[in-house]
Amino acid sequence: MKQLLVLLLSLPAFSQSMVVNTYDAGLAVYPTSQISSVTFSEDTADPVVPSPKTKMRRGIVFLGHSIWRNDNYLVTYKSSGSFVTPFTGVFRARGYQTLLQEVFDFPFVHSLGPDGGYSGYSLGGTSATDSKSIAVVAQQPDNGWPSVQNAIWTIDFVTNDFKRDIPLGTFADFKTATGPATFYGAVRQLYDKIKELSGSDVIIVFANALKRNNSGYTSTSRNAAGCTLADYELALLTCAASATGWYFVDQNRLSGITDENLPAVTADGLHLNNLGYTMAVQPWINVLRTLADK
Repeated sequence: MKQLLVLLLSLPAFSQSMVVNTYDAGLAVYPTSQISSVTFSEDTADPVVPSPKTKMRRGIVFLGHSIWRNDNYLVTYKSSGSFVTPFTGVFRARGYQTLLQEVFDFPFVHSLGPDGGYSGYSLGGTSATDSKSIAVVAQQPDNGWPSVQNAIWTIDFVTNDFKRDIPLGTFADFKTATGPATFYGAVRQLYDKIKELSGSDVIIVFANALKRNNSGYTSTSRNAAGCTLADYELALLTCAASATGWYFVDQNRLSGITDENLPAVTADGLHLNNLGYTMAVQPWINVLRTLADK
C-alpha cells in the first residue's frame, strides 16, 4: 500500500537538496529550501491513551512462590532435565505484582516473603514443623505478615506441593484442622491464619499450577506421594467449596500456556519469562475485576 507523503512549503532558506523515496519505484529530489517538514500519514494518528486503572475497594496481600518472587528480578534461561530452552541470557522479569498493579489501583499492597515471594516453599509440609511449609511460616510470630482487615489474599503454591511430594491427606484433615503435615491440613492452617489477620470478610484468590516440565516433574507425572498436579488442585477446590470468600483462578487451563509452548514462555520449564507472565496474568485479571466493588 502506497504511503502518503505530506510536504509543507516554507520560504527559501537553504540551497541543499533532499532525496525522498516515494515508494512507487522512483526517487524524487526536492530542494530543502522548499521543505520545512516531512511527515508520513501513519505518524499523524492520535497517541494511544492508556486505559484508567480499575479502582479496588480492598487492598491486596500477594502470597506466592518463586514465580511471584521473580517480579522485577533477574532470571536466567537454563535447561532442566528433559526441558531444553531455545534461549540464553538473563532478563528482568515483569511479573504478576507489576502487571496486576498496572491494571488495578489497590488502596494498599503487601508482597510477602524474601524479595516478594517464597521461593521453593510449599503450602503443606513434610512434617508438622517443616520450615519450607507456608502453613508453618504462617504461625511464626516474626514472619512479617500484616494484620489488614478485609483484604484480598492470593495463594499460589500448588506446583511446589507437587515438587516436594507433600502427602495429600483427606478432607477430614481440613475439617478437623490436623495441621500442616498433609496438604488438606495445611490449607486449613493457612486459612485460619489469614482470617485471623484480615477478618472473616477476607477474600482469598487461589490458583492451580501452570504447566511444567522441570526437574523431572511434569504436568502429568506422579510424584513420590502418588499425586499429580490435578490432585492438589482438586483438594484445594474441595476446601474452598466448603468455606466462604474463595475465588478460583484457573491459570492452568485459561492462560494459554501449554506443554507444547513451555520452551517459548518459560526460562526453565517452570519459571515464566516475560511473554509467559503476560499470558499467565490474564486469568488473575479476569477474577480480580469481579472483585472491584466487593
